[in-house]
Amino acid sequence: MKLRTKLIAAAAWLVASLPATAAEYVMSVSADFSGPFANVMPNAMSGVKTITDWWNEEVGKRLGVTVKLSIHDMRYDAAVIARTWPSILRSEKPIMHLGFGSPDLTTLMRRLPNDKVPMLIGTAMVGLVWSADGWHYSIRPTYSHEFGGLLARMQQEKGRTLKIASISTQNQAGFVDQINGLRQMARAYPDRFEMLDTQWADTAPVSLTSSVRTIISQNADVIVVGGTTAQVQATASALKELGARIPVITSTHNGLSEASKGTALADMEGFYSAFSFASPAQDNLPIRDIFNRYRKEGSWGLITAQSAAQALLALRVLERAVAKVGRDNVTGEAMRQALLDNVYTEQELLGALPTLDFDTTAPFPIGQIRATAEVVRNGQIVPIGGGWIDVPAITKW
Repeated sequence: MKLRTKLIAAAAWLVASLPATAAEYVMSVSADFSGPFANVMPNAMSGVKTITDWWNEEVGKRLGVTVKLSIHDMRYDAAVIARTWPSILRSEKPIMHLGFGSPDLTTLMRRLPNDKVPMLIGTAMVGLVWSADGWHYSIRPTYSHEFGGLLARMQQEKGRTLKIASISTQNQAGFVDQINGLRQMARAYPDRFEMLDTQWADTAPVSLTSSVRTIISQNADVIVVGGTTAQVQATASALKELGARIPVITSTHNGLSEASKGTALADMEGFYSAFSFASPAQDNLPIRDIFNRYRKEGSWGLITAQSAAQALLALRVLERAVAKVGRDNVTGEAMRQALLDNVYTEQELLGALPTLDFDTTAPFPIGQIRATAEVVRNGQIVPIGGGWIDVPAITKW
């Protein structure tokens, strides 16, 4: 009996000394492996997966928490998302959804408050979904804010009113929204910005020579092309044909790397891509170092930097939620509250994002919004110097 008692006691001590099982939480992820973004999706998902692997190993183990990613091919299609989301909600019970773009927003933003699951996307917002008390958020402000930051810097360098031309597509609500936001900025700062008439074009124009000729005649200082890659390429072709040099500002989805697949960088000298996460090629970028150390697939670049930043903010939110409610009690509601209740510094975001603060008034960061950009210089895509750019305040349009 004494031996048996000792064996039982030893076994009990051994069990007690073993580490407790980690709390596991699911973050669901929208991907697009068979739709319009299929060519960049392996890199996009490598950013999400690599940063999550790093966090599980170096942060989650210390907290006793593991994050499991559940990646779904939504095909950038609202109908697919609508069909898939109920089963995700029922079977996976995610504490946060990592969305990819507009289809996620239009399909889920009205559901999420009832489902009690916050969504964080990596693409920029549009004014069309600028609503209060939502459960949809972005690591980035609107496209208009991002363009506005670079335009403000260009205006300061000019030292006079900046004349802004634009090329967009009239039947694409998101593209029109970009222009509406810039017009709102110009109305707020009439001594700094003048918006010229928008040149409306097809999403895949055969030629933009006539539109660009009009822009040249108006003495435009810059052309904003926030729509499609084909429009950027057609603008570059028209400027070359007409012998003109006017800077063009693009976004991330139609930016310099994508446009350069069909247009020589020499023909895009002085073109920009504006966004609100760190340029992937900038010096001293800790998140890039972590990606390179933990990477199993994919390569570092613009879409990877965006998705890595998206995943990192989600994981930092989880850390704050664990600190507030305990490692075993995290819910979607706790995640949303942690996002709203805390400021996330550039240092803890590993240089990937500027310091971010959120509240219930907007689905994107509040306070002093900052942006950055890349530019084509001497046939190379390089980060602009000077760090983050302060974006002028723009009221809701």
